[in-house]
Amino acid sequence: MVATPVKRRRGTPDPLAALSDLLKKSRTEPAKLFERGLALLVQALGVDRAMLTRVTALGYEVFWWAVSPKGNMTGIFEAPEKGFCPFVLAHPDRPLVIRDAAVEPRWRKSSGHLELGIRSYAGVALQLEDRSYGTLCVQHHGPRPFTRGQISLLMVLGQLMGRTMESENLKQELHSAMEALELSSAIVEDSTLQSSRSGLPNRRFLEIWLQSTLFMSRRRREPMALALWSQPLKAGTKGRLTSASGYLRGEDLLVELSADQYLLLMPHTSESGAEVLVERLRKHLGDHPTGITLWFPDGKDMTMNGALRRVASAFTEANREAKLLVWNHG
Repeated sequence: MVATPVKRRRGTPDPLAALSDLLKKSRTEPAKLFERGLALLVQALGVDRAMLTRVTALGYEVFWWAVSPKGNMTGIFEAPEKGFCPFVLAHPDRPLVIRDAAVEPRWRKSSGHLELGIRSYAGVALQLEDRSYGTLCVQHHGPRPFTRGQISLLMVLGQLMGRTMESENLKQELHSAMEALELSSAIVEDSTLQSSRSGLPNRRFLEIWLQSTLFMSRRRREPMALALWSQPLKAGTKGRLTSASGYLRGEDLLVELSADQYLLLMPHTSESGAEVLVERLRKHLGDHPTGITLWFPDGKDMTMNGALRRVASAFTEANREAKLLVWNHG
């Protein structure tokens, strides 16, 4: 997912007119709804960022986001739970509105304010029946009044995006089930999907994994980040490699591309999100020069060959220049 810079227009947009325009332009495309809806919130509420989070088996995860021209996501990817998400999910029946955490006794010592610098916040829970599975929120470094109309806009978009996310989740669960069946069949037919050296999936597994993963990436027009590095297989390295999935998201894939060379694939991930995940993995595997690139698997870049060439070139430069991370944007 690519962060969406938002240009501010003069004056305050009419929330209802803006919402109507959003629905006409987005139609049935979830990616357009998320991208334009979050950008609308940033503009209409005058905040640094708007984002969707979801709760996974690994904890809270930023799913989609938009930032203002002066905003950023520093610290947010690493610990979205510090930004008041748990409180919103614990009280899903009403929005959480913080107009100035610096002066409100309940929030002035919160991690969201002290560690992430959030002074104003508004968020709603994403729900299906009586189950909450994520949040839609806006955050700002300064105080914000948050009018009744602005909160109503946030709530309406929360309901709309929540239903859309749930529909997409159900589609992905069905697709994942089909993928699991295909992988199971492949394992029965081919026992060489795992490297005996590292214990990681190998190129053959990667080919099967891509067949299903690219379906969603192309449908959503989302980028996939690739990171490539090398490390000797010393004592203890194999165990750390096989346990590395605990430091990644469920949809990410770490494979042994060749002897002592490893490739991390991160679906629907932008540059900043990829750097966060690579840094998270480094804390477990150690620091190694890494090449990284973004792949948009559509149009002229339908296969991964071009992305592999770019990431290999970045990896070579990282080793030559003794840098921890080098990007190749193609």
